Amino acid sequence: MKTAVRAFVEEVAEMYLSKLERHYAPSEELEEFAGLLSSIDWSEDPVIAPPSGDVPGLRHIPTALSAAYEAGDCPVLDALRLCIGLTPWETFYSKSEWSNPFIDNFASGELVGPKGFMRNEDVSLGLFVLGPETTYSEHAHDSTEVYYVLGGEASWRLDSPDREQRYRPGELVFTSPHQRHEIRTGGLPMLAAYTWKADPSAPSYYRSEGPWRKGRRTQPLLVNR
Repeated sequence: MKTAVRAFVEEVAEMYLSKLERHYAPSEELEEFAGLLSSIDWSEDPVIAPPSGDVPGLRHIPTALSAAYEAGDCPVLDALRLCIGLTPWETFYSKSEWSNPFIDNFASGELVGPKGFMRNEDVSLGLFVLGPETTYSEHAHDSTEVYYVLGGEASWRLDSPDREQRYRPGELVFTSPHQRHEIRTGGLPMLAAYTWKADPSAPSYYRSEGPWRKGRRTQPLLVNR
């Protein structure tokens, strides 16, 4: 089991390095993420998470995987095939006014990180699926984040609702610390790998007056955190 997860992590790190060679920006973040993933101590024993209960968003995994393979085979996808069943999937967020627009079409699982299959306090890497015609409500984080789109596609709104860009399989999406962003899918679900510096459960927040508005900084309630 650990071998399968390690293969996926190493392929993601290698992909980041290949993007660096092609001068994919921002290069400093890619280099740092690749270094953190390459320095994981694989001598530690994995932690097998208990069943996480009902995760409705998992029903979108087969369609998202089909979309990924239709986009073209690649080493990251080959490695993903072996470890996707080991992913400790969860809804991550509890139901709230902020999460209700997406929570039934959302699933994430941390393969490496403070709560992951392989425990690590410096970097987190996992998988994320968002169902079709779904908006992952605007929010921000204290940490740098990068998404690697594996299957399907989605639009990211960054900094404002007027700045929107579509991302497709093989493309990376960066969000800087405290950068407000929103994710919107179309007719297909999206499957992506995410990488964080430090603990992904700590820094997420949104504004109390609603998407793209002002208000106090509010942290969403999390599941099992």
